[in-house]
Amino acid sequence: MYRHLLAFAFLFFISAGPALAGPPLITDDTGTPGDKKWEINIAYTLDRRHTETTHITPILDINYGVGDNVQIKYEVPWIIFREKDVGTKNGLGNSVAGVKWRFLDEKKDVVSMSVYPQVEFNNPTSSADRGIVDKGINLFLPVQVSKKLGPGWINAEVGYTIRQHNDDEWVYGLSGGYEIQENLSILGEIHGNATEEFRKNEVVFNIGTQWNLSKKYGLLASVGRSFRSDASGDPNLLLYLGVQIRIGD
Repeated sequence: MYRHLLAFAFLFFISAGPALAGPPLITDDTGTPGDKKWEINIAYTLDRRHTETTHITPILDINYGVGDNVQIKYEVPWIIFREKDVGTKNGLGNSVAGVKWRFLDEKKDVVSMSVYPQVEFNNPTSSADRGIVDKGINLFLPVQVSKKLGPGWINAEVGYTIRQHNDDEWVYGLSGGYEIQENLSILGEIHGNATEEFRKNEVVFNIGTQWNLSKKYGLLASVGRSFRSDASGDPNLLLYLGVQIRIGD
């Protein structure tokens, strides 16, 4: 418990000091939908490793703006998991609920900065008993920092996950993007997670795009993999394909 309090204190300390990325990247940003506006992402993802493949389809990621600086989130996926020489199983994944608060805004401050606590929990299905998802409750405590640089931007995120039944984990990421034209941006990131003592560390990269078809609809896509070899057990292919629906613009 003491180490959990230390981790929370660290995140609070560094936090005390318009959407730029988020989906299709893993690294989140400081952006929120805006007051009384909805941002709904419906997506397919693929995580392929040496002996196992995970398809998540669909992911339903619902976000709602309360004021200009607060976002409420709920996310739930359907998971299809295939393990070599074992077979395939599928079921409802864990739900994630969270609240993002952007307490510094680049319009008034040097950078934008937000905190985004999220709780992941089992749904009342057999998915945890069947090994599709981990059992228990996880609490994710991240901080995001964003800065616009002309037609480009850069985001950084660091967070700590407290897990009920598994090792706690650090999460970190650095992402950026460039607006090629008014409705089309290219994106890239390096993202990692590591156990508390950094004995295990997984680092991946992604490149992607956000293409706004209109004020209400956009297409999201990214592809990436681990920096390590296929035999390491880290992802040798990551894929995100999604549609973003914006309501209230």
